[in-house]
Formats: sequence, C-alpha cells, structure tokens
Amino acid sequence: MKTLGRAALCLVAATSVAAAQQNGERVRPAGDPAVPSGGNGTIYVGTYAKNILVLDEATMQIRDSIKTQIGIPSLSLSFDRKHLYLSDPASEKFEIVDIASRRSLGVHTLSQGDTKVRMWGFNLDPKERFAVLLVKAYTKKTDRYEVSRPTLLKYDIARRVVTDTIPWPKGEEREGAQIIFAPSGDLMYFFTTDDVLVYDTQTLKVVDRWDINRTLFEEGMGRIGAGFQNDIYEEPGFYTSLFRATDPVNRRTTMGVARIDLVNRQLDFYSLGPSNNVTFRLAPGRTRAYGIHSEVGNYQFWTFDLEGRRVVNKVEFKGRPRMGMQVSTNGSQLYITTAGPTIDRYSASDFRHLGTINLGADMTNVILIPRAAGQR
Repeated sequence: MKTLGRAALCLVAATSVAAAQQNGERVRPAGDPAVPSGGNGTIYVGTYAKNILVLDEATMQIRDSIKTQIGIPSLSLSFDRKHLYLSDPASEKFEIVDIASRRSLGVHTLSQGDTKVRMWGFNLDPKERFAVLLVKAYTKKTDRYEVSRPTLLKYDIARRVVTDTIPWPKGEEREGAQIIFAPSGDLMYFFTTDDVLVYDTQTLKVVDRWDINRTLFEEGMGRIGAGFQNDIYEEPGFYTSLFRATDPVNRRTTMGVARIDLVNRQLDFYSLGPSNNVTFRLAPGRTRAYGIHSEVGNYQFWTFDLEGRRVVNKVEFKGRPRMGMQVSTNGSQLYITTAGPTIDRYSASDFRHLGTINLGADMTNVILIPRAAGQR
C-alpha cells in the first residue's frame, strides 16, 4: 500500500493552511507552542479523497496517509484497537486495515453478479472471528429490482463465508438491530423492545433473557429508551449514553444518563430534565462528558458532571450545520470534526477556540486512539 512521502505531506499541509487562511479561518501552525497539546494519541480521519489521514495528536500534523481499496471510507475500530474496519458508501463492502503496518488485509463483500447485498448492520465479534450482519439483497431484473427481506447472517471473516442465518426473535423482522457482545466474545446480547436476549455465539441459541424493562422502568416515567455505543474511554463491558423517556400521563419527554454493566446485567440511570437535541461523549476518567446542542443559530457545548449527576455548563459557540466531536486523550480539548475539511480545537475548561487544522479533504468520520501504556 502506498503512503504519502514527507515532501508530499508537507505540500498538503502548506496548501491546507494557505486555503484556510484565504477563507478567513484562524489557523495556527500545527506545532505552535502557544497551543497546548491535547494528548499523545493518534487520530485517523476517513476522507472523501478515498484515503485515511493519520495525525499525531500532540502536534496535529499529518504523518501518514493510507489509500483505501473500497473508495470513500467510514471507519470503525476493532475491540483490541489493532484494526480499522472500513465500509463503503453503499454498505456493500468492508475492508480491514492493520493499524501497525498501515496495510490492507483485504476487502469483503457478499454481492455477486446482478445481486448487490448491502450490510445495513455490522456487529463485530471482539475476537474478530466473525461478524453478525443485517443485510438486504437487491437483485436487478429486466424491469425492476427485487429487494429481499432483512436477514441476520453470521459471517466467518477468515473463511469469507456465511455460516449461519439467525432467526429473528419471535419471528419479528426489523430494519435495525442493536447487538452487543460480551468482552470475552462468548455471549451476544440482542436488544428487543421488551427485553434483552442472550445468545451463545457458538451455537447461536438463546441461553438466557434479561428483563431489562423492570430495570429501566420508573413508575410514572414511562419506558426508557437508550442506544448504547462503544466509547474509547469506557471500561470493557460497560456502556454509557443519554436516554430519553416520555411521561405516559403528561406526554413530556425527559432525558438522562444511563450506564449499563452488560456482563453483570446491571443498569444505573438518572434524569437530567427536559429532553434536548444534544450529543454525548465521555471524557477520559469518566467523571465528565461533553455534548453538542445543534440548532441553526444556536450551537452550544454542554458539560455533564457524571459524579454530580447534572449538567454544569452550556456555552454557545460558532458551530456548523453538521458536527462530530472527539474529546482529546488528556481531556483538555474538544475537537470539532465533520463535515468539511477542518478540525476546530476548543479548550474543554472554558471553550476558547484554540485554532483550526485544515486537512485539505472533506471528512467522513474520525477515530481517536489513545497511546497504549509503554507505547512510543
């Protein structure tokens, strides 16, 4: 796999800074000592230029570029943080990239001939033996396309074959499925509207059931709905997210924070007040989290005090219509990413704008990986 040479990287950086300055953006040199370091991690940026930019977090300089085989990539990370999994815009292919060597380990697809199989759900086993895919097949006929019903498949990554079809719980097909694996990879948790079904990953048989509604239900509050996603700063087997619930009597929607201990099947949650359109990202140490409230003309940073169980700060800032956010690996900065070619850096303590890094290519999404202990 080809990577950009030092001269090419310098040219990209210089061109990006010049373009940003021409557009009136506040840009500091990546190594400017006036801007403190946000940490010592590595930032991986998927771009519409069909590559992955590799940035050193300490200097915010591009130090490498990985050309993808699937085109424009959307990035996700393996459980052991050794591989990037890339999906193409059509959700028809996925590619595996080894982070250490920056090499592609191959492209996988289920499409054949006139039939395109799109993977609308991708759930990776922590040991990377297999993935559970939610797929639909689109077959081109002379006068129409035939679309299959949503299907759950177990896909063997090493052998590149589908080994099993997983029946839908209670025979109820879904357009989406929330599936979480135990860190050991021996159990798979399938979240339904009523409960959580626990599967043995070898036999694909239901071995237990967690009546999560009893845990989630507060009298007079209504059923609580939460989507639990992986977070780089969370402990293995734990998931923290915002939840929203609607009062069945007054029809008022509230929100709060929920943290799930998957292995021990415990859930801790508390309400914060009326529901708002705000995101949620943990900070290192998990005592704080940050979010973005997005409304045209009213963009805000939110600070969540997870120990005090409250929102402690809301500060307006100059946002953009579509934004992603990463919390730096030392917790001192917030990085505003996507959409567009720039990363804006803000102080997490007072939300001062610290500068803009122009990458020269629009982003798909960003993954930030802290440096492992003992790693150089």
